[in-house]
Amino acid sequence: MSNITQCKDLSERVDLCEALRMYLKPIARINISVPIPPTMRVAGSTMSTWEIMDKIRELILPDDFVFLRLLKSAGELYRFEGELESKSIARSCLTRLDNTLIRMESTGHEFRLRAADAKLPYPTRTEWETFFRESKSMNETKPGERADTIHIEGLPIRWFQAKQTPMQAVQVAAAAIGPSGLPSTSTTATIDDKENKPSLEILQQVFSTFGEIRCCDIPCLDPFRGPNSSLGTSVPSAQDTTFDAYVQYSEYIGFVKAMDACRNMKLMLIDDTNTAHTANIKVDFDRIRHLSDRMIKKRRIEQMKAMELNKLKHAETQRLKDEDERRKEIERLRIELQDAEADDLTGSKDITKDSRRRQREEKRRVKRLERKRQHEEKTLAMKIALEERKMLIAHRKLESMRLLEELFNRVKVQIAQQELNKKERELQEERLRGMDIETANASNSTTFMPTQLLPQTTTKEYKPLNTTSNNKEIIEAQLNELRKEFYQKDETIDDILRKRTTIIDRKVF
Repeated sequence: MSNITQCKDLSERVDLCEALRMYLKPIARINISVPIPPTMRVAGSTMSTWEIMDKIRELILPDDFVFLRLLKSAGELYRFEGELESKSIARSCLTRLDNTLIRMESTGHEFRLRAADAKLPYPTRTEWETFFRESKSMNETKPGERADTIHIEGLPIRWFQAKQTPMQAVQVAAAAIGPSGLPSTSTTATIDDKENKPSLEILQQVFSTFGEIRCCDIPCLDPFRGPNSSLGTSVPSAQDTTFDAYVQYSEYIGFVKAMDACRNMKLMLIDDTNTAHTANIKVDFDRIRHLSDRMIKKRRIEQMKAMELNKLKHAETQRLKDEDERRKEIERLRIELQDAEADDLTGSKDITKDSRRRQREEKRRVKRLERKRQHEEKTLAMKIALEERKMLIAHRKLESMRLLEELFNRVKVQIAQQELNKKERELQEERLRGMDIETANASNSTTFMPTQLLPQTTTKEYKPLNTTSNNKEIIEAQLNELRKEFYQKDETIDDILRKRTTIIDRKVF
């Protein structure tokens, strides 16, 4: 079970490993006795220990106990044990509690308290020297069989776990996701087991403060050490939050420093939020030669045997599993064969009925396919005819446009030719008229004609009608009408010309 408590007083801490912010803090415990006078000892009468504890807490205010518990309850004496934050607070509380009267509200009696410092059990130098000197199975020249190994109990697992780097955290998260994208149960269990294990390197870093370490061992890291194992120490369960450890120093002075430093001390850790926590640990010298060469070799042999047994057990389990699967497969095939035989017996009677039913279904299917094919062919033919009609209309429109363009060009050429001929005739007439005038002037200057004395009669010059311009206007008007009718109706130019038979000079077209 975890014995971690929060600590508010950091005044008496001693450095253990500054890099990991681990310290040692003295244990401040006091014993409080409440003797019962003989006159108050009544057979069968009891007193409320909770009321006594409340009275004790009131006497030390404003200070408070880390914990206060009952150690002994007898007819003549009640003994309590309490722990305080520091030694200075404990001394102050002793002066307030020792030889103090308390009055019980329930009985009305008064009792005098007795308080003193608690003596904590811890091995002394004389004890371990006597133990190794008098033990006949110990050889002080060999490591592990002399005073060089300390045994620590109650170390918090969380404090000695290796911190993961961001890359390791990503790898652990990726390993926790199975192939289907969901968390895998087996992988999650494996990760939890890894996270619930302390680090041997951190343990060695913490306790190397007292001297050079020769060897360390954490029994819970060995999966082959079980409760019934002969390897020395059983492995704690997954619910435990503390672990045991063995630390062996290369020199005797390191062992002595570690034992003296941990005397009546508890372990303290300051976390990332600058909150201090303390944990009670039990430190003793190694009494079972756990890190001796002989025990280490024995554990290795036992570990190899356990590994071989585990392999054999796994192989046997796999063999039984394969046999079970093979048996199930044979049983399944036998049942399928029986079902098939039963189906053959019952199906032979209904074979003709099933065949007729299949024939009818086949005929219906063929008819449906034929109707569907005919409908598709008809639809396709209609689409083709519609497309051909559209193409024909477009082709006719294109031909009509080309024909109109050719007609317009011919009309323009004819009109231009007529205007040219007209201008040529006018020029010819002007030339002839000029020649006549010159001839007349020449004759008048040479001879006198009697007719010159006669009065001159004015003759009107004949101006021919401008028939060419009239024809041009008529042709242009008719062409405009043709254009309008062509663009307003879906008819060809031949259809329009057949309807309009009153066009003048149809030979032009």
